[in-house]
Amino acid sequence: MFDAYWRFAAERQRVFHRRGAGDPPPWTDDGIIGRHKFTNVYRAADRVSQYLIRSVIYTGPQELDEVVFRILMFKIFNRIETWELLTESLGGLPTWDGYDFAVYNAVLTAAMARGKRIYSAAYIVPNPGFGETRKHGNHLRLVERAMASGLPKQVAEADGLREVYEMLLAFPSLGPFLAYQYAIDLAYSPVVDVDENEFVVAGPGGLDGISKVFADTGGLKPSEVVAWMTDVSRDPTLDCSAS
Repeated sequence: MFDAYWRFAAERQRVFHRRGAGDPPPWTDDGIIGRHKFTNVYRAADRVSQYLIRSVIYTGPQELDEVVFRILMFKIFNRIETWELLTESLGGLPTWDGYDFAVYNAVLTAAMARGKRIYSAAYIVPNPGFGETRKHGNHLRLVERAMASGLPKQVAEADGLREVYEMLLAFPSLGPFLAYQYAIDLAYSPVVDVDENEFVVAGPGGLDGISKVFADTGGLKPSEVVAWMTDVSRDPTLDCSAS
């Protein structure tokens, strides 16, 4: 399975480069990769992350509070269509300076009444329970709490990715997986200067993959397995069989 994993990852990346180069399909002879959708090898290369970077982080005011607010507001729903709905309904990009709970809540409530999905299916964001009737109202309150607590300044002064992660983990409903995802998204911005490879939290998919690839991890924690796999990918001369 270890060898199969690397064959898959390499071919998935070759498909990415062929598509990016404008080559006509089919981009692979692999029947499984050719028929099914898989996440990109690099997280930042996926469609939603690219939109976040291009159209959320680096579009609009670059003041600290505004960048962090836009990232949190986008990631809570993690859905391009929801961001574009808010932008259209507000007459411009969502801003912390012009934020009004009642307005945002009304836009999202009306969308749901029309049968629109406002959350991505990529992962579930638990309801933080701030007393609002609907889940999205509670998530708006969560963003308010983060902004009012001084999170933007704290993130900007953080000494490493782990510290950013721990700040986010302290907020209601943000468990280890989501706190890490948001920390990485903040790391895509000019707000923080941290190394994405310095710290990792394995999500459900990562844990599932580790269980499939390794019959025995030799006592290594999931984060240590991920770090080891990263080292292997950087240095193919390493003797994996001896590790």
